[in-house]
Amino acid sequence: MTAGPIAVITGAAGGIGRQVAADLLARGYQVVIGDLDLEATRRTAGELGGAVTAVRLDITDRALVAETIEVVESSIGPIAVWVNNAGIMPTGAFAGQEVSLARAVIDVDYAALVEVTAAILPRFLARNAGTLINLGSATGLKPLAGLAVYSGAKAAVIGFSDALRRELRGTGVRVRVILPNLVTTPMGAGITPPRLSPAVSPEQVSRAVVRAIDRGPFAVTVPRVLGPVLRVSRLLPTPVQDWLDDRIGTDRIGLGGDPAARAAYQSGL
Repeated sequence: MTAGPIAVITGAAGGIGRQVAADLLARGYQVVIGDLDLEATRRTAGELGGAVTAVRLDITDRALVAETIEVVESSIGPIAVWVNNAGIMPTGAFAGQEVSLARAVIDVDYAALVEVTAAILPRFLARNAGTLINLGSATGLKPLAGLAVYSGAKAAVIGFSDALRRELRGTGVRVRVILPNLVTTPMGAGITPPRLSPAVSPEQVSRAVVRAIDRGPFAVTVPRVLGPVLRVSRLLPTPVQDWLDDRIGTDRIGLGGDPAARAAYQSGL
């Protein structure tokens, strides 16, 4: 039997990354999952079974990223899909946020994504083939109070991905960006979303990732209806946007949440 294509997923010990690994595995991919906690990553690989390889991967460590790519390509085969999924999402008013935490969000959610892309892109270009999936966020389209740095980083991911998409036209290398609403993973622990903007599941996000690999537009919101709604809302005068946010209760995402649950999540960052 011919081995399937190889996909590498960052931040995949749990949450969205784990689900993407499961879905790609079911489609015949050989999957490499990377995360900071090697024991947890190996445990996830064992639970998924099949052609799954676990590696310790810190996306902010350039040397480790380069080594991981070399090891995967030399021992398993050429990488066909790379999913930049790893990220962090601390919440709370920016004025009360430590500068070091803000810097960590920029480093993990944007700077490392750019550097990881720089590491894998030459391999894709040399083969005139490859798909890069970047996990952004709906907050990159519609910034939220309490998520100032995160929203900024995710907006940067969208801009970077779109510019890169245009540069790579005709090369055989594709770039896609997925923009989910709040997701029911540990990253969203303790947050109760507004009634009109419910959280989505890792399964929903993973389905969008799989579709993006196969076909579809450059940017996909999850749920899909959210994209047109957010784009139209951003055309409204700022006071009207604020009035709508007050009525919908969007501030409860970044400025609300259960303090204990948010503190527990953020203590691990």
